[in-house]
Amino acid sequence: MSKASLLAAAAEEFAQYGLRGARVQAIVKRAGVNERMIYHHFGSKEGLYRAVLEDQMAALHDAWHPALEKARALAPYEGVTAALGALAEALSGRPVLIGLWLHESLGGWKTLPLPSADTLPAELRELYERGQHEGVFRGDRPFEIAWGIAMSALIGGVVLARRGDALAAERGIDFTAAETRRLVLEQLLDGMTGSRRSPGEK
Repeated sequence: MSKASLLAAAAEEFAQYGLRGARVQAIVKRAGVNERMIYHHFGSKEGLYRAVLEDQMAALHDAWHPALEKARALAPYEGVTAALGALAEALSGRPVLIGLWLHESLGGWKTLPLPSADTLPAELRELYERGQHEGVFRGDRPFEIAWGIAMSALIGGVVLARRGDALAAERGIDFTAAETRRLVLEQLLDGMTGSRRSPGEK
């Protein structure tokens, strides 16, 4: 129980202040455990930070992977739409993970390794490249570029959601979160297809 409490409390502190700024005393107070539990379970503050990142990444994987597997069986356009839609929803429910990623980025990605081609989601790559082969997606954009653009848009959507909501309210635009995700995905996929093609349109 103390390990789970520490992971949850530390995730909040690290997401807000980063590895350097987070205080051990604040973490254990939030978790309601003795400071010795950090060293018992994780060895050090840095060990706790790494465990938090791994725990948050595993939770994202577990939330997204079932939808990714289902998307794999669909036609390329519909499959990529479904997979990215599920990822957007999973990310929007994990602002703590986004905060951790931002601190990692500012710190030079010293804890999480930089991604390589073989660490990107193989199921989504398969869908995308099948779509390129079938002429659904434009052939001059490798998967790595499409993935990077999609992740930038989806993560940026979470980071800027509150500002976007305020701007929409000011303009009298009343989109639900699901509708906003749909519009973002349409914008992304138009770039992938090189046209204004709608799902299912030949």
